[in-house]
Amino acid sequence: MPLAVDDIRIEPHTEPALVTASPGADDEARLVVLRSSGVLDSSPDPELDRWTAALRRNTGAAVAALSFLDASRRLVTSVCTVAGAAGTVSELALSESFESYVLGQAAPAGSGRLYAEAPIAVEGQLLGQIGIADSARSEWAKDDLEALADTATAVATALALRLAKSEAERVQQLVASHNTVHDLIARGEPLRDVLIEILESIDRYDPSVKASLLMLDATSHTLHSGLGPSLPPEWLAAIDGVVIGPNVGTCGAAAWSGRLTVTGNIAEDPSWAPIRDKAKAAGFGHCWSMPIKSAGGDVLGTLALYGPRPRLPLPEQLAWLGDWARVAGIAIERRQALGRLTHDARHDSLTGLPNRRAIFEALDEAIQRVEGEDMAAVLFIDLDGLKDLNDRLGHDRADEMIREVGERLSLAMRPDDFVGRFGGDEFIAIAEGIGNREQAASLGLRLLDEISQPLPGVDSTVVTASIGIALARSNAVDARDVIRASDSAMYDAKRSGRDRVTFFEGDERMHAGRRLVLVRELRGAETRGEMRLVFHPVLALPALEIVGVEALLRWTSPTFGEVAPAEFVPIAEETGAIVPIGTWVLRESCEMMARASEPGRPLELNVNVSARQVSDPDFALWVRQTLAHAEFPADKLGLEITETSLLRPNAVTARNLRELAALGVRIVLDDFGTGYSSLSWLKQHPFSAIKIDGSFIDGLAGNRADYAIVAAVIGMAKAIGCTVIAEAVESEHQLTVLRELDCPRAQGFLFSLPVPAEELGALLRVRGRPPHGMAEAA
Repeated sequence: MPLAVDDIRIEPHTEPALVTASPGADDEARLVVLRSSGVLDSSPDPELDRWTAALRRNTGAAVAALSFLDASRRLVTSVCTVAGAAGTVSELALSESFESYVLGQAAPAGSGRLYAEAPIAVEGQLLGQIGIADSARSEWAKDDLEALADTATAVATALALRLAKSEAERVQQLVASHNTVHDLIARGEPLRDVLIEILESIDRYDPSVKASLLMLDATSHTLHSGLGPSLPPEWLAAIDGVVIGPNVGTCGAAAWSGRLTVTGNIAEDPSWAPIRDKAKAAGFGHCWSMPIKSAGGDVLGTLALYGPRPRLPLPEQLAWLGDWARVAGIAIERRQALGRLTHDARHDSLTGLPNRRAIFEALDEAIQRVEGEDMAAVLFIDLDGLKDLNDRLGHDRADEMIREVGERLSLAMRPDDFVGRFGGDEFIAIAEGIGNREQAASLGLRLLDEISQPLPGVDSTVVTASIGIALARSNAVDARDVIRASDSAMYDAKRSGRDRVTFFEGDERMHAGRRLVLVRELRGAETRGEMRLVFHPVLALPALEIVGVEALLRWTSPTFGEVAPAEFVPIAEETGAIVPIGTWVLRESCEMMARASEPGRPLELNVNVSARQVSDPDFALWVRQTLAHAEFPADKLGLEITETSLLRPNAVTARNLRELAALGVRIVLDDFGTGYSSLSWLKQHPFSAIKIDGSFIDGLAGNRADYAIVAAVIGMAKAIGCTVIAEAVESEHQLTVLRELDCPRAQGFLFSLPVPAEELGALLRVRGRPPHGMAEAA
C-alpha cells in the first residue's frame, strides 16, 4: 500500500505525527524478511543507493539515508549526500537515533537542521526507515514529502519482489532437500548419512537455527547418538546419554511426553539448570524440540532447533520442523525394519543363533584367517534321541530344550568363537587359533559336559550329543567340504555309541583344488600388483597402418604363476571379481594410452568389458568419469562386448550402451559368429564395429563356408555403417583373402605379438608403416 504524507515524521515540527505500519508479527519474522531480501549484508546495495540518490535529488535535501533493524543493531545500508553515495554500511546500536545520525551527515551539531522520515514496511512488517535532512531550509515542501513517501513505497515494493523471489528459491531448495533425503532412504544409504542430510538441509534453509537429532534408547530411556553438523562437539557430548523426563531440558521432556516442547529462554527455564552453563558456553538462547515418532506413535528420538537468543518459533518453523521429524521417523523406521529383516535372514527364529547361511559365511571368513600352524576347528553337534524327547515331552518342551542347549553352547565357547544352529537339533561351533587336536578335543568334551547337565523344567531329563570335529589346516579349503567332513565325523560318533567326540580322519579329502585356489587369489589381485596389461595392435587394410590397440589382461598367480586368461576370466565372471578387475583394466589402459599416444593424434583403444560391468546402472557414468580423469578422447575408446553379454535382454545394459554411444564411445561386438548371433542385435544396439572370430578367419584357406560367412559379414557391416575387424590373422594367405574381400581392419600374430606397456611407445612409433617383418606382406 502506498504511503501518504501523513505517514511521515517531520522534525523539528511535531505535526503531523508519525504513523507506522503495524509489524503484525514478532521481531524474528521481520529479520527473516530482511535477511531473505539481502539488505542486512555488510556490503553496499546498489539498488538501494539508487533510490536514496534519486530521493536526495528530487527533494534537494543535503542527505538521504536508509536504515534497517537487525536484532540488537541498526544497519544504515545507504547514505547519499551531495558528494554521492557513501559506499559503506554503518552499524548503529539500537539506542542510537537514526535521526541524529542523518542530521549529523547533513550539518554540524548546533546548526539549524530539518529532518523527515518515512517507515519501510512489507506486508505489515516494519523493516526500517528512510530519512532526509537539510540545514538550509525551515520546512519541507509538500512535493518533498510526497517524494519521500513515494520512495519509501518504492523501496518496500522492491523488497517485496526480492522476498517473493527468495521465497520461491527457498521452496525449491526445500523440495530439492526432501527429494535428496527420500532418494537416500530409497537407496538404503546408511541411516547416519540420511539424518545428517536432514540436519544440513534445515541449517541451509534457515541459518537462524542449528539443528540437532537424538535417538531414543527405549530400554534405558536415554537419548544417544547426538547428531548436529553445526553444533559444537562438546555440546553433543554433554547431552549424549541424557535420561528423558518431564523436567529434563527440552529434548528430554519432548521424548518423555511425545509432544512438541518449546523453551523460549534457556536462561530462565529451571529444567535446564544442570546444563545451563554448557548451553551458554555453546551460545544457545532457545531450544525447540519435536519428538520423532514411528507410524504407530512410538517415540524414536527428537529433532531440535537451537538459536543464539531467546525467542519463540514462528508458525512456519514449527510446520517444517514437524515435517522433517516425520521424514526422520520414516528413515529410522525403515532402517530398523531392514535391520530386523537382515537379522532374521541370518538368524534362527527359535534360538536366536546364526542360521545355516550365516554359518557358511562365518566359516568362509575363519578359513581365510588360517595361517601358519594354527587351525580352525569345526564342531558338528547333533543331539541324541530328539525324536524320543519329542514323543515323550511334546514339541513345545523339545523346543525349550533346543533353546537351552543353544544358550549353553554359546556360554561354553570362548568369547571370539562362533556358534550357530544348522537346523533341527544340529549346531555348528567354530573355534579359530587351534594349535593341535588336543585343544579341539578338550573343547568338544567341554561342550558335551555342558549339554549333559540336567535340563531345568524337563523333569530330570539328561540330553547327550554326538560331536564330529574337522580341522581346517589351510586357507585354501572349501567351507562346504569342512562341514561335510565334520558331519561325517559326527555320524562316526553316533555309530560308536553316541555322547562322544570323534575327529574326521580323511583330511586328505579336504584338499585345495586348483580352481578354489584361483578363486581365492583372484580377490584383490589387481590391487596387489599381480595383474598387468599387454597391447595387441589393430591395423587398417590394405596399407597395414597401425590405427589402434586392444588392451589384454595378464595375471601371474602367486601359487601357479602365469594363468591363461581363458582360465581365470571365466572364474572372475562367475565370482564377481571381474567387476573390480575390469574397472582397473579400463582405468589403467586409458591412462597408459593417453601418455603413450602422439600429441593430438591418439590411437584407438579397445577394452574388453564383461556382462556384469555393462549391466551395472552406474557403468556409463563411471566410463565418462574415467575418460575425463585420464584425459582420453571418448571417440578413441572402443568397448568390446561378447554376444553372451546380450543373450538375455536387459534394460540397464541397453541404456548404458545408448548413453556410451551418445558420448562417442565405440561399441564393438566381439567374437561375432561364435555364440547365438542375432542380426536383430545389430539393429537394437549401437554397434560401431564387429570383430569376426578367429575360427572363421582360420578357415579362409580352404573352407568355402567360412569364406562365404566372412564375405557376408563384411558386406552386411558396410551396409549398416559398421567397421569389421578380422581377428587372429596368422598367415599371408589369410591377409591376401581379407584384402580381396575389402576387409577394413585386421589383428593377429602375423603383424605383432601383444607387447607389454613399456614397449608400447616403440610399437606406436611404427604407425604409418608396417611393423618389423611385414615388408614382404606389404
